Amino acid sequence: MYYFIVNPGSRSGNGKYVWQKAERILDQEDVEYRVYFTAYRTHATELAAEITARTERLTLIAVGGDGTVNEVINGIRDFSRVTLGYIPTGSSNDFARCMGLPTDTEAAVQNILHPTHFDKIDLGLMELGGQKRYFAVSCGCGFDAAVCHEALHSRIKNLLNRLHLGKLTYVGIALKQLVLCKPGSATITLSNGKSKTYSKAYFVSGMNCHCEGGGLKLAPHADIHDGFLDIFVVNRLGKLLIALMLPTAYAGFHTIFPGVHIFRARSAEVAVTGTLPLHTDGETCLMEDTVKMACCPQILTLIAAGKNA
Repeated sequence: MYYFIVNPGSRSGNGKYVWQKAERILDQEDVEYRVYFTAYRTHATELAAEITARTERLTLIAVGGDGTVNEVINGIRDFSRVTLGYIPTGSSNDFARCMGLPTDTEAAVQNILHPTHFDKIDLGLMELGGQKRYFAVSCGCGFDAAVCHEALHSRIKNLLNRLHLGKLTYVGIALKQLVLCKPGSATITLSNGKSKTYSKAYFVSGMNCHCEGGGLKLAPHADIHDGFLDIFVVNRLGKLLIALMLPTAYAGFHTIFPGVHIFRARSAEVAVTGTLPLHTDGETCLMEDTVKMACCPQILTLIAAGKNA
């Protein structure tokens, strides 16, 4: 039995058509499955919690974007009893990119129905004000979270998605937010007790995957199996240089810019001045004072890409 959680509204409604194609394949192969459709934000979390309340081991498939994956993993009751599959339909699909998963619908469905490889992967865990939230791709505060927040409510994103140019949403919004954002002080305390203070930090990200924002390789050497987060910081870098830096991040060349800092940590506490936007896999909220980020090693079993994916 396969359990599918489908976000029909992902990529401006493209998720609905992806599911229709996937459903035809499932019916042709006479597969036993149940499908649940999300109707509002956080619904996938509720559905995943309901499905995984069962005592048996099961295969749970997320059909949507990175945000849908985020909601699903945060609803799983017991990771040891769940195998996760993923059919990407989003604008950025950074989790699929990181894991090398097929983005073609038929290939993705066949990879789930006839898996040849399973992977145990790390998840990140964010703790804010007593609340905890897992993330698969990244967690960040400041500039990148502001970009994610606007992208969630962007009319331009809907238009670009229809033109199959959804990745450009993040580029345009990033340039706009770059003009608006103001750097602030951030102190990062690592699990070994050492701390680093950045006086003019634009953003701080905890990277579980090597990329976010539609392929920006912010942490080119991040490894989803190593038990560490790669902490990415941009500090004391002029806005013009940041504008020049961002395009180079698609190739991972941005690390040559002064003010770009990357280091590994099992966990980190980030204390900032004022109130900043915060995101986990693009899902946003507001952060005040302090947020904790940690890596949960090899906690999730994933249907990984086959050799020919």
